[in-house]
Amino acid sequence: MDKKDEKILMELTLNSKLPLNRLAKKVGISREVATYRLNKLIKEKMILGFYTVIDTEVLDFSRYGCFFELKGISQEKEKEFMNYLLKHEFVSYMGPVIGKWNIIFDIFAKDNGHLQKILNEITNKIGNHLEKYSIIIMENTLENFPIKIFGSKKEIEYKKAEKKELDKTDLKILELLSNNSRVEYSELSKKLNMTANAIKYRIKNLERLGIIKGYTLSVDKHKLGYEFYNLQLKIKENRKQEKLQIFLRNNKHAIYLYKYLGNENWDLDIGLIIKDSFELRDFILELRKNFGETIKIHDLYLVVEEIKGDYAPSGVFKNKL
Repeated sequence: MDKKDEKILMELTLNSKLPLNRLAKKVGISREVATYRLNKLIKEKMILGFYTVIDTEVLDFSRYGCFFELKGISQEKEKEFMNYLLKHEFVSYMGPVIGKWNIIFDIFAKDNGHLQKILNEITNKIGNHLEKYSIIIMENTLENFPIKIFGSKKEIEYKKAEKKELDKTDLKILELLSNNSRVEYSELSKKLNMTANAIKYRIKNLERLGIIKGYTLSVDKHKLGYEFYNLQLKIKENRKQEKLQIFLRNNKHAIYLYKYLGNENWDLDIGLIIKDSFELRDFILELRKNFGETIKIHDLYLVVEEIKGDYAPSGVFKNKL
């Protein structure tokens, strides 16, 4: 992979729906070369998926982070369980990790009753192999810096969505775009029995309302030479939290910050891209040097693989239809 490929990945991280002619112009190559390079990145699984960022709160769904510690389970059984989560209509971002937990994933649920029903299904599936788990509600606050991977500190900012009752067609469009932001209008037209112009109008309106917040992609960080860690911090002194967030925004290793509501164990999840263990240790030493009295490290784990991408799952839309 060369600088042109990196430029393609960066531009599509900012807008994965970017048409090929515009992508080619931004990268400084022909449309034919852009097509070839993009297809090669997909075939080599450098690109894991093209996703539409959707405000699910407008659809009356909340997001919950789930952390599972398993016991006495074979690799085959663990793989079978992850395949079950992969297909689950209310589960999003999921993968195996190394650390205190075995598997992390997110659940989208309407309310506490709905969350409990989903959890019962999942815990019954894993049965006696479940040692313990933690479920926490995720605040609708995400600071996202994915193009730090390519040497840029630019944040992807999303505007707050306007509340609007969506009809069945809008919901179907959102469902089709959610885990394939580059789906062709011709395919959408066939599935929706609508003209391309009518679909474009509806998509533009969903963008204007902030319900569609943007388009991005997921890349295999390992193939870019990074290990991907998640650091969980407890904030002991709220007065210095803003300074901590400024430090993380400006640090080349931190690619996202998640805030949680009402969790007694930790307040922030920080995604870290790290070249090796020495770089990781240097980062933690610097963090403790500057914010030792402000934070407490709750946990640190290595994300082995992204099995399911970070997109709104199908149940969010079908539940409203």
